[in-house]
Amino acid sequence: MSHYKPPLEGRASRDYLLLDFNERTTEPSSKVKEALKKFIDSGRLQVYPEYGDLEVKIAQYAGVPAPQVMVTNGGDQGIDIVCRAHLDEGDKVIIPFPAFAMHYQSAGIQGAEILEPKYKEDGSFPLEETLNLISDEVKLVILCNPNNPMGSAIPIEKVEKVLEKAKEKNIAVLHDEAYFEFAGITCKDLIEEYDNLYIMRTFAKAFGLAATRAGYLISQEKNIQELLKIRGPYDINMFAKIAILAALEDKKYMEDYVKEVMVIAKPKLEKFLREKGVFFYPSSADFLLLRISTPQELIENLKSEGILVRPKSTPDGKEAIRVSIGRMKDTKQFIKVFNEILDKSFK
Repeated sequence: MSHYKPPLEGRASRDYLLLDFNERTTEPSSKVKEALKKFIDSGRLQVYPEYGDLEVKIAQYAGVPAPQVMVTNGGDQGIDIVCRAHLDEGDKVIIPFPAFAMHYQSAGIQGAEILEPKYKEDGSFPLEETLNLISDEVKLVILCNPNNPMGSAIPIEKVEKVLEKAKEKNIAVLHDEAYFEFAGITCKDLIEEYDNLYIMRTFAKAFGLAATRAGYLISQEKNIQELLKIRGPYDINMFAKIAILAALEDKKYMEDYVKEVMVIAKPKLEKFLREKGVFFYPSSADFLLLRISTPQELIENLKSEGILVRPKSTPDGKEAIRVSIGRMKDTKQFIKVFNEILDKSFK
């Protein structure tokens, strides 16, 4: 396997419109910045982290009992810890294709064999193919809902069918809910019924805390106690703790951003793409995956105009373009530039 090296270098230090990593296009709440500045001035940078009621506050936000929550160093660590808990070398893991890169990375580190049922060309989830792959050799199923990079949603009743068959064979299921705030899709209410269910969430996306590395896992208490044996005692830094607590005190700030993205900006972009005849997969998240005949050329043209987007795979393995959706202002800028490029080169 190769290491995961995202194309990050230099992107944030220049005046780009960043539509490539599904980040917020605005800063997090001012309360977050104020809390972090206060902590820096507190004279306690040399002291090991103390978490207090952090997981209680996260659990209140998530709507689950506190013992069912474990805070993690970004959503990536949550994925990694579940893979470390359930996969050994030679085990099989099911990851429907395409999926988030860190699913493959964390499974690969454990030496697992990755089985990849492919999403349908319309973006729908391959339920039967996934169920047919479940066997005694499989130890973990990872579902990304909404899917990344397509944004397509898996109906919860289909997720439950996977959970049911997996539970019969003592197979764990990780439900990646990184875009929960945008999509409103969650398996939270299935936690009590399925002891094989893990949910991963992050504060990087809707809350805008990507730089602090802040995420969490939800599962039954007995599972959380086992996962705590894998996570280090100080893996979550104090900047993440302070930022999470401050962000949760200003949920309206996050909710207002989500509303602008999903209710105003996204429909405008979808309307434009339909009018231009550009195919995109149905998305429940804050991004769209576009099929373009010459994706790399478009990426370079957009970059030359100060906009970054990301190449990603379609279900058939072909290269497409994933475009993050930000505020209406950002969307108008993208539409203007993209329209000019289309008129010149792309039909």
